Amino acid sequence: MIVNDCVSSRMHKVEQIPLRCLFLSFPFSKGFLAALQSFPASQVLITLSLRPQPLFGLLHFNLPTAMFTSTLLTLLSVSASLAAPIRRDVTLDATATAEAQRRDATATRAFSGVPIKTSSGKCLSVNPFSGDFRENLTPVNLVDCNGSANQTWDVITAGVHNNAPGTALIVSALTQACLNFDPRRAAGNQVLLFSCGGRADGGGSVTNSQQFAFNGGSGPIPLAPLNGNNQTCLTAGGKLLDQTACNPATASGNLLFTIGSGSGSAAAPPPPPPPATTAASAPTNVAAAAPALQSVTLDQTAVAEAQVRDNTATRAASSVPIKDSTGKCLTVNANSGDFRENLTPVTVQACDGSAGQNWDVVTAGKHNNVAGTALVVSALTQACLNFDPRRAAGNQVLLFSCGGRADGGGLVTNSQLFTFSGAGSIPLQPTNQAGTCFFNNNGFLDQQACNNGAAQLFTIGSGSAVAAPPAATTAAAAKTTAAAPATTAAVPATTAAAAAPPLKSVTLDLTAVAESMVRDNTATRAASSVPIKDSTGKCLTVNANSGDFRENLIPVTVQACDGSAGQNWDVITAGKHNNAAGSALVVSALTQGCLNFDPRRAAGNQVLLFSCGGRADGGGSVTNSQLFTFTGASKSIPLQPENQAGTCLFNNNGFLDQQSCNNAGSQVFTIG
Repeated sequence: MIVNDCVSSRMHKVEQIPLRCLFLSFPFSKGFLAALQSFPASQVLITLSLRPQPLFGLLHFNLPTAMFTSTLLTLLSVSASLAAPIRRDVTLDATATAEAQRRDATATRAFSGVPIKTSSGKCLSVNPFSGDFRENLTPVNLVDCNGSANQTWDVITAGVHNNAPGTALIVSALTQACLNFDPRRAAGNQVLLFSCGGRADGGGSVTNSQQFAFNGGSGPIPLAPLNGNNQTCLTAGGKLLDQTACNPATASGNLLFTIGSGSGSAAAPPPPPPPATTAASAPTNVAAAAPALQSVTLDQTAVAEAQVRDNTATRAASSVPIKDSTGKCLTVNANSGDFRENLTPVTVQACDGSAGQNWDVVTAGKHNNVAGTALVVSALTQACLNFDPRRAAGNQVLLFSCGGRADGGGLVTNSQLFTFSGAGSIPLQPTNQAGTCFFNNNGFLDQQACNNGAAQLFTIGSGSAVAAPPAATTAAAAKTTAAAPATTAAVPATTAAAAAPPLKSVTLDLTAVAESMVRDNTATRAASSVPIKDSTGKCLTVNANSGDFRENLIPVTVQACDGSAGQNWDVITAGKHNNAAGSALVVSALTQGCLNFDPRRAAGNQVLLFSCGGRADGGGSVTNSQLFTFTGASKSIPLQPENQAGTCLFNNNGFLDQQSCNNAGSQVFTIG
């Protein structure tokens, strides 16, 4: 099988196939040697890419076929002796990386720029190109020590991302990412570098998945993450840093690490911080640092999906300025957030009548079902003003996709609802944290404790009273925040009249797709590459280019059967992503994405394909949003997701959707 960076070799002429791809493509046997005889008799170009590259780089040979086999054996033995594991290389997005990986200049460092060694004398080493496009999800290699920047680490005992005494962050001095333990990921892929604070975009504050017990000594010491509940240690038993069950008090061998020279102790960690402050909820004061503006390149397809104007909404004010007590205007620069116009800071500037200073005040609609509240929506970007107290202080008030999901699929979140009675000059008080008000913090909209001061009052439009919100509303919004979309407002039952999501065509990132969509070759399949038909005989169908850039969030259409690859499905009853008896995964044989039901998404857009295991990057294990009741007794069954009792899938005007189970024929599907 050809894997990773050998994939492109399929499109090369035979003479140009990289030798390392031949190792992977043919078993080293008589068949392999026979395959070599098919090459031109004169000369073949053999391209060998050996790692680590500082040792060999790229070696190019022009070899007569007669010399091929003996030379191959020599090179194979050299390749096998390399200690560093072969990892894929990705293209980094410099803007996204700069946002995600920031050095904490305020931090207290017990060690700075030092190696960390295993009990066998190997060094923890980082290849910044082996993770994702912003240097997250980077594995940690265990290799011979060579003094390179890849092998240097900081140990941080206090700072923006560590507020717990007796703990430390282990930070790559090269990438500024934190060592992170995530037990939700697949075994063997749980210890990786990730943006400090635990948010992929760099906006996180503190997470115990990155805090390790630390007493100031250089070791040998175990590395025990706090979220492992004193039962997990990192281990150096293989070629990559990994985790294992342990008692840190009795750790030995591969569970011990030495920081720096290993002589003596580092500076002791600082005393505990005052009990009244935590990184997640500390009120921002006037001196808090404002987020730096940046300029990013937008992904227009992603923006169009994430920022959608609600044309059904009731607007108390439309395309008007919002001014602070000094007469300055709240202002938006659409290119200062991320690639889909999320996480955009709001500046406070002299009013100039530009589009970035126009706002809508929405009192009812798709993303507001609570009386006495309003959304504050940028008329330029259609994103909602959002308060997230879990982000770093000074970076908690930002624009985010209305509904609280980055991809635009959210419904209602109280992190975007503000107390509103219709008065012209009001405080901006988010309903997800009582006693919090917004203010102008040195040119940026920020938050602090409410104090009834004039600096916390904002004038909408001309300042005259605007239309009050409607008296009658639906159920109260669930308590949630934009960064935690796992809880949103109650989702109304989808009916046959619900609008189906429009199909689109996106450009795939093949590297990201290969990581996210991995076939489980160990799985038990009750059916393999078969159609699944509804009660009218139409087939569930997948278009691989109709989701996002890594083949997630793909809608399932119901079309006339044509035998195409997009209509083939596997039914998996056991495997990496299914450990529940009496259940099955329904997997597209084309994309390897799993059928997934997410009741948090907007009605009509809740049944989609998603990476099996439930994590967008492919690192998930098992999620019941992808498990469907299945006994194998019949090929004709309802598709009932196990994460919401009484829910069945059905054909909703050509799209697979969900509704309450009713024993109707329209909810029965035939496998094969």
